[in-house]
Amino acid sequence: MSYDFQGTASVITASRHLGAPSDERLNDSIDIQMSSSGKPTIARVDFETPLNWPGNPNFVAVNLPDGSCVSGLIVDMERPVNAPGWVTFTVDD
Repeated sequence: MSYDFQGTASVITASRHLGAPSDERLNDSIDIQMSSSGKPTIARVDFETPLNWPGNPNFVAVNLPDGSCVSGLIVDMERPVNAPGWVTFTVDD
């Protein structure tokens, strides 16, 4: 399945570790470009506006305008404080 999207979405970044409370940050109405490839599916989200991140993030969820959600475990990321960045994650499909 393809998870290609360009536009405005809500992005949740989270730190979910066994034995610790979940720490989630909602980034509402963010302009993103999302693409995907491979099997298992790896999605990449590029964002122009820096996201709000918890400490030690390992999960991301992208809530699209059509009501669908693409989420998974973070594989790699570039999250500068004052510049555009990106995150790649596995997709449970």
